[in-house]
Amino acid sequence: MSRYGWRHSVFAPVVGVVLSALLMVGGLVETLLVSVGAATAPVAAEVVVTLIIAVFVTTVLRIVRAIPDIRREGAATARAVANVQAVTPSDDTLVGRRLRLFKEAAEAGNDCEAVLSARSALDESEMANKHHLDHALIWALPVFGFIGTALTMGAMVSSFSNALDSKGDPGVLIAALKQHVLPELASAFGVTLIALFLSVLAFGAMALVERAERTGVVAADEVFLVYIARLPAKQAAPAMHGLTQELAQSRGRTEELVKGLDALRTAVERLSAAESRPQKYTLVRDQ
Repeated sequence: MSRYGWRHSVFAPVVGVVLSALLMVGGLVETLLVSVGAATAPVAAEVVVTLIIAVFVTTVLRIVRAIPDIRREGAATARAVANVQAVTPSDDTLVGRRLRLFKEAAEAGNDCEAVLSARSALDESEMANKHHLDHALIWALPVFGFIGTALTMGAMVSSFSNALDSKGDPGVLIAALKQHVLPELASAFGVTLIALFLSVLAFGAMALVERAERTGVVAADEVFLVYIARLPAKQAAPAMHGLTQELAQSRGRTEELVKGLDALRTAVERLSAAESRPQKYTLVRDQ
């Protein structure tokens, strides 16, 4: 990936801000408000809708960044399913990392299944942290919609109060309702409607990407669960051979120690028998 490519962290917010500003200047934000039932397009409502569009575009672009990684992981897993030997341990993929840990655990004589389970849990945590900001942005979309609604309704109340005279003429009241309250009220709820609709779209895209990523983790785990089933006959051979040699050397040292103890016991028994046997003394006369 290029250092300043479309997957850079700054690319999404910059595009979101620029695109939303162009839509506002081009009058498309006002058209959008009118299309959802707003009779007018107050400045506060247009500004909030522009902010909502910027957040939505930023979120979608951040989510889309994960698609190339998902495809790359899927291709690596497919190669591993066809032939696990085609996977390179140095590859920064799910199957590559698992193969590297798998071989290290097998050579060290550790529990490969426990290592695989820990790696899978780490991948799940990494995915959750990876999209933490994306979830926050999706959550912020309806919040901005309610903020826009509150701002528009506040402007509506202010306009309505200024339109009333001190006499409280019913005709003036009805005219103020028609001129200031009802159109502003439609605009206020239009902002919320736009925010909720865009948040649903962003949440759907986020759900699809997360499902694809979790599917990739499960597929990589399944490949190496099958690989673990062949561990005693293949990958465990170096570790088992080393363990066998160590046990053989230990048994040899034990046998030598036992032989030494047997020899010592035999010597002690002979010495004890010699001491308990009666001694014969012969007198020899000198000539």
